[in-house]
Amino acid sequence: MQRFKQDSFTKEPFGKSHSMNLHKRRARSPHTVTVFVHGLNGSGYGTWKAWPKILFDGQGEFPPTDVAMFYYPSLFKAACRLQLGANIDLQAQQLADHLQELSEEYDEIYLVAHSLGGLVAEAAVSTYLNKLGMRERDSLPVSPIAAIFLMASPLGGSGKALLLFSVFRDVRRLRLLSEEQARYAQFFNSYVQVQCLASEGNYRFIVPRFAGIATLDVAVSPTSASGSIPGEQRRQFRGTHFSVVKPKSPMDPQHTWLMASIRDVQEMRAQWHRNAKQKKLATVLQDDSASDIFITQLESERRKSAWDIIYNRVRAEASTSYVDVLDYSHVKAGTKVDLLIAVNRASGVIEGTQMSKQLVVGAVEAFESGATASVGICPVGEERIEAEAEVNNWLPSRVKNKFYIEGANDDEGIGEVIGGWIDALLHRHPSRQSNRSHQNSLRLPYDAYEEAEEL
Repeated sequence: MQRFKQDSFTKEPFGKSHSMNLHKRRARSPHTVTVFVHGLNGSGYGTWKAWPKILFDGQGEFPPTDVAMFYYPSLFKAACRLQLGANIDLQAQQLADHLQELSEEYDEIYLVAHSLGGLVAEAAVSTYLNKLGMRERDSLPVSPIAAIFLMASPLGGSGKALLLFSVFRDVRRLRLLSEEQARYAQFFNSYVQVQCLASEGNYRFIVPRFAGIATLDVAVSPTSASGSIPGEQRRQFRGTHFSVVKPKSPMDPQHTWLMASIRDVQEMRAQWHRNAKQKKLATVLQDDSASDIFITQLESERRKSAWDIIYNRVRAEASTSYVDVLDYSHVKAGTKVDLLIAVNRASGVIEGTQMSKQLVVGAVEAFESGATASVGICPVGEERIEAEAEVNNWLPSRVKNKFYIEGANDDEGIGEVIGGWIDALLHRHPSRQSNRSHQNSLRLPYDAYEEAEEL
């Protein structure tokens, strides 16, 4: 690997024995690096045009980051070296070796791969993770490989390419349901959580995969480019198979999508580390007498969604060096919940859907059984006021005025509502007693909590 320290991105020739150029910021030491992997018959720099420079230099709200360019001769470029195409397995091994080297100096590695480069990148990542798992049995699910962005990559093969140049071995790699692709797909399906979620579930690693799809692509169909990528992690861009990886400015949709997705991944990784820390803290929770640890639980119509991310962020922000707010999943079964939070759609409440009613019924049962000390119900949507009134109508008279009922206009408002309830928990409920009643709708300023505590 060749390293170049620069103030502004400048292309550098690849050495005869080097397949990667690393461009490092001279004035700072970023914790992240973006690796570019070109496609069939592509070039280390030409495939991407201005995109590496846009990332490296940074503009406006987008911070600069180091970039690494990976090059391997393929198709006609390989033919010039008297080779019938690239040896993909060999190139993947070389890239995996580079990833190992990068992981020693970067906390987060993002791969942006085009076309055939997506298959090379996934083969390299599976090789890297396999070795990591064997070498470090206790390696974390959030490894230095942070995410993979597959731009117009034939995850399901490309029959059109085979019709033209089937004599080349790298082109044959693109055939539908090839054995090699099936092998790597099996690895990701079995061991890697590809959704951008902080909980790894039954998977060994967390590496979110994103797909960029070109609407005018005649080489790779939208179905093939989508593969098994989660729907919310796919994005269509107007452009051809080649232009989709050539944004001209930081405001082009490809770049803004990339940066927004990276921010989501960074939040997910931070949340995973917070969860891991809190799981360790939870081991000290022996009974309900620990007044510096509070337990909350989220129930909603949308499991593993943006609402979970908002809830976890607010819960983490409320935790300090003196107080920890743990999620119910982090403590032993049967531990009493201090605050049960039910979030549902305002429209669902007004329509009286079974799911919305069940959330409220479940909250009432948890409160009356003593499983939770307090309950907050938050209908989300422009009809929140009407939905608040409807929730009140569903509540039995014996629990009315004992729940927090406060809606939010949109997802952004959910954080403010939940934050207010957790503030009330920390300031009004330090001894974790469950016999205090709560206001029907909590809209007190922070100072009011301080006054309430003094009372």
